Amino acid sequence: MRKSYAHRNRKPAELMLVPMIDIFTVLVTFLLMTAVFSRIAVVELDLPSSAGGAVTEPKFRLEVIVRKQGFELTNGTDVIAAIPKMNGAYDLKSLSEAAVQLKQEHPDQDDASVLLEPDIPYDDLIQAMDAIRSTETAGAAGQEPTRVALFTNIAVGDAP
Repeated sequence: MRKSYAHRNRKPAELMLVPMIDIFTVLVTFLLMTAVFSRIAVVELDLPSSAGGAVTEPKFRLEVIVRKQGFELTNGTDVIAAIPKMNGAYDLKSLSEAAVQLKQEHPDQDDASVLLEPDIPYDDLIQAMDAIRSTETAGAAGQEPTRVALFTNIAVGDAP
């Protein structure tokens, strides 16, 4: 009986890297082409501080109180306007119009506060902030509307 020594003379199998590199190249290209690049907007907020000291209070500071029934606009002490909900949704157009009117009366003021009752959705906070931060004004015939800044320095807090 003869023994075969063919299995001893066999070379070890080589690892073929070229096909694997090709697969990874195609995979990376596909992932980059189908990736969704999102734009993240950052809003700088002033939070109320508990630090004492001599702080001069401005003559006028708009406070928008977001309540479950609607918006309440105050100057810190007196109620300026109340904007009820329309068909179960906040009336952002009326809020923006009131902010435009108040900005015309107090053109030097940029400070405002948005105060929330408990259990108000975050989206309503953002929409209220956007409504008092800026608005679009209708341009003349044939011109595009322009964005006008209103109360750009916004602080957030809890409603009284």
